[in-house]
Amino acid sequence: MSESFITIADAVKLTGKSRRTIQRLVQTLAKAQPDQVMQEKTSRGYIWRINEQSVEQAYGENLSVTDVASPDSQHPAPAQPVLKRQQENYREVVGQGYAGMMAMHQEVKQVYEDRLQEKEQRIAELSQALAQAQKSIWVRLFGR
Repeated sequence: MSESFITIADAVKLTGKSRRTIQRLVQTLAKAQPDQVMQEKTSRGYIWRINEQSVEQAYGENLSVTDVASPDSQHPAPAQPVLKRQQENYREVVGQGYAGMMAMHQEVKQVYEDRLQEKEQRIAELSQALAQAQKSIWVRLFGR
């Protein structure tokens, strides 16, 4: 079985993932499975090469990045199902269109307005308590 190693740029083209995502995978594999990555010296410095099967395994349809990392890895990569759930949520919001976005915006705005009102009430209560405390100090000091 011949192992083919590809560059990070090739992995980006293959998976459609960002360069940084592939770099995180390389770093994770370098710690967990060093035989799956290699550093190659070029005239411009060093480049990373990653086993093509590792890329396919990490970003295939049924597998997640956590399947690649060892259980004792200090920095496990985020699980793919979480990303899929977020993408589904985004698609759902986009599907609702402008009206759905505006309704969601109004709900968030109402929550912030309620919290602002609570904050202002609390500030008023604390200001009154402070004024009362200052007044009682003057009464104790000067008897008025």
